[in-house]
Amino acid sequence: MPIGRVIASLLAGGLALMAAGVMLYGTAAHAASPREREVPPFQYTSNPARVAASARVIPLYVDADFSDYDRERIVAAFRQWNYVLNGFIRFDGRLLPENASRSQIEQIRYHGGWVVARVDSTHPIAQKGEGAHALAVTVTGGRNGGFVYVIADRLAGRDLTGVVMHEFGHVLGAGHDQSGLMAPVYNAVASRCIDYQAVAMVAQAQRLSMRDLNWCETPRYQPGYPQPHQPRSALRGQ
Repeated sequence: MPIGRVIASLLAGGLALMAAGVMLYGTAAHAASPREREVPPFQYTSNPARVAASARVIPLYVDADFSDYDRERIVAAFRQWNYVLNGFIRFDGRLLPENASRSQIEQIRYHGGWVVARVDSTHPIAQKGEGAHALAVTVTGGRNGGFVYVIADRLAGRDLTGVVMHEFGHVLGAGHDQSGLMAPVYNAVASRCIDYQAVAMVAQAQRLSMRDLNWCETPRYQPGYPQPHQPRSALRGQ
């Protein structure tokens, strides 16, 4: 059974959830131009990295329905967050087993894992509430992990890294902001890196100090930023 359908059955079963997404309407209602799809210049702060034995690890299970290219975009998103989080919290990317069962998904969620699922606009999550106008939706079950839905047929050339990076902000406890990465309406420029306000919301939610974290600082580009602390082959098959 496709992973989207398995998760839909969990939702229909009465799982108590809250959702947050990045919206399609407003300035996001047009397809991205080739210029918008270019990687813009950005630079992160470089506060000393922490080697924390007690770092919290958040497992991300990436749907096998994503193409190799899209999986690389998802890896790029959580590598930026790992750089920002500087060793205090770390996303650990894994490939979700093909044809994962309902019980497997429930176990992942129970143990604090998150499933990044590829769905389309016919999926129940995309038919109501915030999901009706969203590019992606994050659904959380409290302390027991949750789901990040990417509504693939609505992306229309938009940068998947930026869209998913926004959703990972929700995974970390950030809400919406008026501008920047965590704005509710997609913006091609603001979605390129993790800004100060996004990091500040996560720091508050996770009880971390801004002195120990990093964020996107200036529009000037310097090769090598960000410098994530994990290898490029970040998705592990299981």
